[in-house]
Amino acid sequence: MNSLLKVVELRKKFGGVVALDGVSFSLSNNCIKAIIGPNGAGKTTIFNIISGVYSPSSGKILFKGERIDRLRAHLIVKKGISRTFQNVQVFPNMTTVENVMVGLHSQTKSEFLACIFKLRSARREERKIYSRAMELLEFVGLQEKANRPVDTLTFHQQRLVEIARALATEPVLLLLDEPAAGLNIKETQQMAELIYKIKEMGISILLVEHDMDLVMDISEEVVVLNSGKVIAEGTPREIQNNEKVIATYLGRE
Repeated sequence: MNSLLKVVELRKKFGGVVALDGVSFSLSNNCIKAIIGPNGAGKTTIFNIISGVYSPSSGKILFKGERIDRLRAHLIVKKGISRTFQNVQVFPNMTTVENVMVGLHSQTKSEFLACIFKLRSARREERKIYSRAMELLEFVGLQEKANRPVDTLTFHQQRLVEIARALATEPVLLLLDEPAAGLNIKETQQMAELIYKIKEMGISILLVEHDMDLVMDISEEVVVLNSGKVIAEGTPREIQNNEKVIATYLGRE
């Protein structure tokens, strides 16, 4: 089976610190895969390399068979990869719907002068963007908050806005960096349901998460990192029964 995403012998050094040391794994089409591991294991570093924030020291990343590890972030988005961040990132001076519209402007065709002079084509495109942003807010359950300043929303709601904005780029692969961080039990369950809905759209999901209940509930595959290396990979059941994982990360009862 051809992999949607393939990470091959990925290494990343920051000065004398080795953050990733030969990490390899793959992700199939229409799959939910989790990356877990203790703090400092290199999980977010992988996300930053896949999304173009960092370049690797060595190794490569293939997306749909094409190398992307040297591309800039905006080009990776155009290839079909979008992400959220561990710390929610919204534009506080904008409304909820405007925050989502930001993600859609990468797909606009109107030229700069057309926008400046409010030409008919630009106005028509802006209406289309607004309509699509509203559809995405309805998808995440925030359509009634569309015109509220985004900084008046709860933390959970702001995280949903960030996911809606990521979906606005029409990704094939969505990277979710700790989507359940800071959420209560009910909100975490709602997040799980949303992730399932995203997968039903045909979008593959790679997530970093510390909530083991969520990981084991929604993931089809799990890769475990420790000190920048992969120590295990398999189904949730296989990971739960892996002696090395139990000893180094999950802990023994």
